[in-house]
Amino acid sequence: MSFADLVNQNECWKNVSSEEPRLYPKGSTFSDDHMYILVSGRLRLTALSANGGEKIIWYLGEGCCFNEKILFFSGNDNVPLPLNTADFQYEAVENCYAQRFTMEEVQRIGKARPDLLLNLCQSYSVKVALLAQQVVSLSVESHITRVCKFLAARIIPGSNPLRARRDMPLFEMADLLGMHRITLYKAMREAQSRGLLSFDKNSDEVVILEPETFFYEAHGNMPNFKC
Repeated sequence: MSFADLVNQNECWKNVSSEEPRLYPKGSTFSDDHMYILVSGRLRLTALSANGGEKIIWYLGEGCCFNEKILFFSGNDNVPLPLNTADFQYEAVENCYAQRFTMEEVQRIGKARPDLLLNLCQSYSVKVALLAQQVVSLSVESHITRVCKFLAARIIPGSNPLRARRDMPLFEMADLLGMHRITLYKAMREAQSRGLLSFDKNSDEVVILEPETFFYEAHGNMPNFKC
């Protein structure tokens, strides 16, 4: 799941906030003073370095909390790494509805509903695991393997021939996969020349031509679902 979107990790937090869901138009960014639950829409988390560099970390879909650091890092003087080496920013990539929580609200809700805090800890551990997988993938895996992992996480169930969604522009996909867009295009062309897949850069779907070889390239095995 190293390049998969996170969705429905925290559905139990929906409608817990005292506020009604707010509309955040495409391009909106979010305050660091609140935790949020994304009711609908899609976000991306981007790291912004001091020298102007940017790196897409992940995408979130509906049913996910974000900016939980107000709970986990507030008042914590024992964090071993500096937290100001980069700015992290959530941005709406489409119109979104979200509910927000202050730190005091999260703490109050957690005292009354420990199951919600447990859910928050579980989803946070999923994000940590996702980041660890991304580090490994970006460090040791080939460009083609990264492309196949990305597409394998976006297979359209029941599609025949088997297809995967390419739900972002090539330059964003390249950023997420840790490569230049030209390198990404070459990797996809190489995968196409090997007969793994077929794509058109203007299409939002990729056809998987050799599923067995494709999934072995992505994960070392076949998927556990029937298409």
